[in-house]
Amino acid sequence: MGTIWSFALGLVVLAGAGPAEQGALPAGLDTGWETRAGELRQTVRDILTFPAERVALDAQTHRTIDGEGFRIECLTYQSEPGSWVTAHLYLPVPTDASVPGIVLACGHGGSKSGIYYQYAGQLYARLGFACLIPDTIGEEERNKDGKMGTRAHDMYEFGKDSAARRAFTRDTLGRMVLGKIVWDLVRGLDYLESRPDIDRARLGVMGNSMGGATSSLVAAVDTRVRAAVVSGWSMTAQGAIEGKDCSKMPYEALAHAMSFDELNALVAPHAATLFINGGQDSIIDGAEEGRAVVRRTRATLAGARQILADAGVEGIIDARFVAGACHRPYILTRPAAEWFQNHLQLPEERRVLPAKTIKLGDWVDAHGLKLEPLYDTEPRQRGADALDIGAAYRPPAELACFPGGAAPDPRYTWEGWKGRMIAEGEARNRQD
Repeated sequence: MGTIWSFALGLVVLAGAGPAEQGALPAGLDTGWETRAGELRQTVRDILTFPAERVALDAQTHRTIDGEGFRIECLTYQSEPGSWVTAHLYLPVPTDASVPGIVLACGHGGSKSGIYYQYAGQLYARLGFACLIPDTIGEEERNKDGKMGTRAHDMYEFGKDSAARRAFTRDTLGRMVLGKIVWDLVRGLDYLESRPDIDRARLGVMGNSMGGATSSLVAAVDTRVRAAVVSGWSMTAQGAIEGKDCSKMPYEALAHAMSFDELNALVAPHAATLFINGGQDSIIDGAEEGRAVVRRTRATLAGARQILADAGVEGIIDARFVAGACHRPYILTRPAAEWFQNHLQLPEERRVLPAKTIKLGDWVDAHGLKLEPLYDTEPRQRGADALDIGAAYRPPAELACFPGGAAPDPRYTWEGWKGRMIAEGEARNRQD
């Protein structure tokens, strides 16, 4: 199987040109927004280097764990040849009808058994949603040592040498790392769609931080998505200005292929999309301590709405900013839950949201856990509000698809996928 590779779109970046914040439609593409949107979605897929074809999921549930008002299925599915995904599926119990399904994208260092991912899975299952949480490649059961929080996909073997990391990605790996993560999430939608107990017409995505970056791209390119909540991220020029190479490289290419107004307009009319950010998010906006994200988001969404209005297309794209707050998992909050209820559930399905909230830091302390030092502050994760559902924490070992501590099979790991991509590239070069 080959891949669609489009680094040529980023050559102007390598030449030193800056990203465009907004832009008019290119000459010769005045064929209507529907046509333009289809072209742009394919361009995004090309930049992200999606595989050219889908393989069979060959999904398997390995264990089922019962909780209070929900159950967890520990499962695997095939994403592409030689690369498999470990995941948790939280399901509401009891239910007598098919339910909406949401794919939750993890952030940098996040994985299915992470602290607030467990919380989110329980929260949405108790509200009547199926919630699929895949391990990010390089994390937990997709890490060669079974470790969490490694950020292995950042390729720390190159240290601070960004040029070497970029050259390796372009010339040797031949794939956008962020695109691989997005593709694994798209296959997660395929998995939800395959289940008779999940309503394939009511699928959503959500994510925080890097999970916001990946979930928003899923919403832009996959018209099966009906609702999205994007937290701690913006689909603006900010992504090409600050951040790690895994997200900056595709955003630099996107900036030269389309305007960010257009990129945001791609979520309509299929996906009602809500961006939630802290008003002072210095994690994704260090230079202006969040002010640039607020400014760019408001301007870009206004531009996206104008594109849709000019084309006579109805779409729902909104943004909310939490004053005084920084980088938090807003997917746990009332506005996020209400968004999914309003856009994925029927009125009679909507369960009453808990009246109380709890600080994520207090919940973590009560379970004897620790937040990462970078986020263990009141403006960041410690101070995050979460709907209080009396969530329980389980150690990752209790939630493993493959309990027992054996080293993960290479078909799951970052190293296994990386080796396969390098071997395929070498084979192509020999053929050339």
